[in-house]
Amino acid sequence: MPKKKRERHQATGAPEWMTIYGDMVTLLLAFFVLLYSFSVLDVQKFQQIMSSIQISFLGEQGIMELSPDPSSGEMIELTVDHNFQDVLVTYQEVKEQLRQEGLEGMIKTRIEERGVVLEIQDQILFDSGRAEIRQEAQVLLQKVARIIAEMPNQIIVEGHTDNVPINTAQFPSNWELSVTRAVRVVRFFSEEQKLPARRFIASGYGEYQPLATNLTVAGRAQNRRVNIIISDLNLLDGEATQNEQ
Repeated sequence: MPKKKRERHQATGAPEWMTIYGDMVTLLLAFFVLLYSFSVLDVQKFQQIMSSIQISFLGEQGIMELSPDPSSGEMIELTVDHNFQDVLVTYQEVKEQLRQEGLEGMIKTRIEERGVVLEIQDQILFDSGRAEIRQEAQVLLQKVARIIAEMPNQIIVEGHTDNVPINTAQFPSNWELSVTRAVRVVRFFSEEQKLPARRFIASGYGEYQPLATNLTVAGRAQNRRVNIIISDLNLLDGEATQNEQ
């Protein structure tokens, strides 16, 4: 009779393999925790990843930030970068206004670290090798001016070309062509559309910031462009700071 009770008691215990498996999982967990404690978290990459996830799946939630020094043992806190959130809001507003103006097919938009970029191909604005704004392009720029008129942001206008050389009396190189095109757009906004000139910066990059290869016709066409950047710099905030000083 005692023998039967002992056998019954042994049958109710956990299998030996399960005990070994549990120990192994515990050791692995401890190992990875130890590895993490010695690692240095790349905050910038983590922010970029979290930002991409949020834009793709969560909408206008902003970019995520970490505590300054995760290796210090402090708790990692996730907060919203309100500056980036403002850029996202601006992006959505610009997209909607471009749709209302019927310009979605003519102007590409994207978000960069410096702000919202409106990209216009050069053939829409200029004839080949020239910097005079085409008559029909002025209507497009008038609509863009209406969009940016209500915004307090600084506006950067960039000229870009392909790598096909140009050597004329007016444009000895692509540097001059790209800068002149940017200046002409800025002057149109400030002189023709009466937007404050202090809001604008004009710059030219020639062929040196291509988006695509210059080895194909399509690639060169993509590289010839004018970018209008609605920067993340709010000029009203800057004026308020100067007035306080």
